[in-house]
Amino acid sequence: MRLKVLLFFLLAISLCTAQTSKKAKILAKPLESFSYAESRYIGIGGEKSTLYDHFIKLSEVASADDLYDLAKNGSNALKLYSSRELMKRNDKRFPEIYKYYLQHPLVIKYQDGCVGRQDSIANHLKRELYSAKDIVRLRDSLLKAKKDHFSKIQLKSIYKNGYKNLSRKNLELYIKAIERTDAEQLSSLK
Repeated sequence: MRLKVLLFFLLAISLCTAQTSKKAKILAKPLESFSYAESRYIGIGGEKSTLYDHFIKLSEVASADDLYDLAKNGSNALKLYSSRELMKRNDKRFPEIYKYYLQHPLVIKYQDGCVGRQDSIANHLKRELYSAKDIVRLRDSLLKAKKDHFSKIQLKSIYKNGYKNLSRKNLELYIKAIERTDAEQLSSLK
């Protein structure tokens, strides 16, 4: 009897996790054709990016494992977005993803506001990492400061952009890891 109950629970758990992956795959499908990525707001008028918004919906249902898989095997847009989301979620595999894209450069066009540029995913991730350091520092100082209306709006924006749980400690670990990876890459070129 206990064996039957145990098997039932194992089956139920596997079905629950399979549904999440299935949802993530369904939401990722429309993004599979994009070879470029966009920031939250694009263009001169600062219109919302439907590409970015669609990824946000995907990230709400995707597990860290789903994001890791998309960071390695998705379209260029999914590779960049998923890699950045792993960093924001404090996922320990972020340095591995960075190292992979440093060793296997993949250039992607990125539209940030009204400015577009082409750069490797590794460079995008490094830029995001150093920007996150400033964002987390601001978040932490706002949390310690007196809560006025402006501070609450800033915190809400920071949280909306995915920086609610990212810790300073993990950021420092990631920065050290990518600096080590960069140094290894440079020494291998000599």
